[in-house]
Amino acid sequence: MNILSDLFDDLAQFSVFAPGMETSNSLDDLQPAGLTAMKRVQSVISVQVFRAIISCNDDALLFSLRSAVANMTLSAQLVFDTINRRKAGVDVYKYEIEDMRRSYTENYFNAMDTLISTLTSTVPEESDTTSPAAKWREARYFKLIDNCQIKSADDFDTIYPIDLSYLFFFRTVPLQKETLDERLSAYYDKTDDERIIAMLNLALAKKTIAKALRRFDILEFPPTIRNLFDDNTASRSGKDEHANALALADRLDAEADQLLENVDMLLDGDTTDFASFAAYNTNEDIIVMAP
Repeated sequence: MNILSDLFDDLAQFSVFAPGMETSNSLDDLQPAGLTAMKRVQSVISVQVFRAIISCNDDALLFSLRSAVANMTLSAQLVFDTINRRKAGVDVYKYEIEDMRRSYTENYFNAMDTLISTLTSTVPEESDTTSPAAKWREARYFKLIDNCQIKSADDFDTIYPIDLSYLFFFRTVPLQKETLDERLSAYYDKTDDERIIAMLNLALAKKTIAKALRRFDILEFPPTIRNLFDDNTASRSGKDEHANALALADRLDAEADQLLENVDMLLDGDTTDFASFAAYNTNEDIIVMAP
């Protein structure tokens, strides 16, 4: 059974969501890449949500799901199409392949952002247990939010710009929880001061993104973060790209550690204003006020 047949009536409908497909291909030819795309989508929204969307009559959700699967399918299929072209004597250039892959990946992320945003903003009835929105609230990524400090893509984007990418936010939810478990949760337990919490949230966001830079492909990042890399629009170089990602991760970690040092000073009862020279005054200092 072809998984793509559950989403698309035929190849013509598939091509509407992912332009540039080889006309010689069929849905059966795309089956292996389709399985990869399906697993990629299901790993984020869960198998239950995937099936619920296929079964429901929500055109908006189905449109986004089809777009995500179609573009990720062609992104995975691209390498095989390239080999077939070379065998047929057709010249294929690396920059063309990279541009196509980036376009498919960008379309995939946009579709997933829309899909997850719609699922998150739709509040199901209390008695509803079968709709996609209800199933989404049972998915592991959504449940992990309860253990996080930054609980929405909107909040994360306010603290550190991520182009309001719901997909990127939920992909980094486990990393945020890991960062809290490692060190930062103890800081939140010590204070309810809004200024300090704002500093902690910024440190948490930076450390979360630093972890993502060490573990994700750079193409998985929102444009605002990808634009920090010189090779964003050029041909990709694995060695340089990895080195740049690690350098940015180290910089974000250093900035977050500096924030935590400032938090330590604020939490110290002997220091009330670490940013002022007055913080260094002692009880024995003689202060003369001018008339």
